[in-house]
Amino acid sequence: MARVGSAAMSAAIFTLMATTALHADVTADEVWQAWTKQYTAYGYQVAIGDSARAGDTLTQRDVQLTNHVEGSDFTMTIPELRLREMGDGTVEVTGSEKISAQATSAVEGQTPLQMEIGITQANGVTIVSGTPDALSYHVTAPELVIDMDQTTAGAQTEVPVKVWMSMSGIDGTYQVTTDGGQNETSDFAIAGMKMTASGADPETNGTFNLAASLVNLKMKSTMRMPEGADLEDLGAALGKGLAMDVSGSYGATTFTVDAAAAEGPSGLSGGAQSGSFTMTLAPEGMKYAATGEGATIEAKTAQVPVPLSATLDRADFEASFPLKSSDAPQPFTGRIALDGLGLSEDVWKMVDAQGLLPHDPATLVVDLTGTARPLIDLFSPEAAQAQMPPVEVNSLEVKRLQLTLAGADLSGQGGVTFDNSLGTPTPLGAVDLKLSGANKLMDSLVKMGLMPQDQVMFARMMLGLYAVPAGDDLMTSKIEFKEGGKILANGQQIQ
Repeated sequence: MARVGSAAMSAAIFTLMATTALHADVTADEVWQAWTKQYTAYGYQVAIGDSARAGDTLTQRDVQLTNHVEGSDFTMTIPELRLREMGDGTVEVTGSEKISAQATSAVEGQTPLQMEIGITQANGVTIVSGTPDALSYHVTAPELVIDMDQTTAGAQTEVPVKVWMSMSGIDGTYQVTTDGGQNETSDFAIAGMKMTASGADPETNGTFNLAASLVNLKMKSTMRMPEGADLEDLGAALGKGLAMDVSGSYGATTFTVDAAAAEGPSGLSGGAQSGSFTMTLAPEGMKYAATGEGATIEAKTAQVPVPLSATLDRADFEASFPLKSSDAPQPFTGRIALDGLGLSEDVWKMVDAQGLLPHDPATLVVDLTGTARPLIDLFSPEAAQAQMPPVEVNSLEVKRLQLTLAGADLSGQGGVTFDNSLGTPTPLGAVDLKLSGANKLMDSLVKMGLMPQDQVMFARMMLGLYAVPAGDDLMTSKIEFKEGGKILANGQQIQ
């Protein structure tokens, strides 16, 4: 699919739905001029076939938005936009029910693609209020439907992909102020989203069909776009001071994927009860976090006689990192947590027919924090060309490490600092580890025929070198990192 700036695409779609505001003192001509300036800031070229004024309504016909970046082109054509002055200082915007767009991509080294896009919306209204330098929008639309038909371009074998998407119950507000750049805030709710996709590969005779749905999507965002910044060059935009903050939540989700290939049919289905996400990006650093609750997944293949299914009570992910060069260390974080990962009994019977292992849900947690110092701006062209990340790590703390699986439990915590004076980072500090249930697990794996006895003997010998008994099938280990690159396990030097 042709690469198009997500912020620009979102702005274009909001235009399609029209606009609604609270109270203001703005004219239709001022709204149109502000939009033209805004789209230009997003990297679009704006052209109109005809402009007509009749009483309180400005009508723009054959509006064309064109974007070109790195071998990719995107063009959207809106047959008609109507901007009607309401007499109270607000402007009502409505548009054509049918809108078309085309996207092409001819990036060197990649398969050229072309896509036809059809957008359908009816009864979408936007009320605009404010002043040309501070516009507010209230957007409502019963439904917005997008059809996309993608094929490879040129003389190569076509690989068609069809995508259909609908958004219903759209209601939100959007504000844009101009002050040495653009400041944007939005607060949107979408009652439901549905998507289907299908594709075929003539070379392998393989096909796939996908269906997905989501309810109760809510999103808030703020963005600061400095004068002269271009979202298509994200690094340069960050260098100028681009900053954005996006957060959201959603309710129940479902998906199904069915595929057919020479080896037989296969399928994947699942969903989740709810989830949330946040994303922050600024010259100083970036942060992304996401959570999901009550996930399920089931897979079917021609090679396996029973469905393979799993459940996950909760998933957490978080990562943050400094981006701007600094003389002082800056904090970073990294966390992944999978709680209540359970397999169905049909799956357990395939690997543990005798019931030798506990079938309790598994847990994986890796929670890290630390400090690092970017040596140059990580969004700069110099950083992109560097063979190694130009970052100096100064400290790392293991806040929590835990893996619970099949009756065994590994946990740990600790921290180290790094001496970077010699060029190669040298750790100084200690990590405490605890392992329980390992011997019982290895004995069970031997009985099941999944682990040879000689490998068990080797594993126990290694545990004896690096850990000390602390109870019934319980072992502990203290790994220390000393000056001079020495590493000790329970006081014994291992390096």
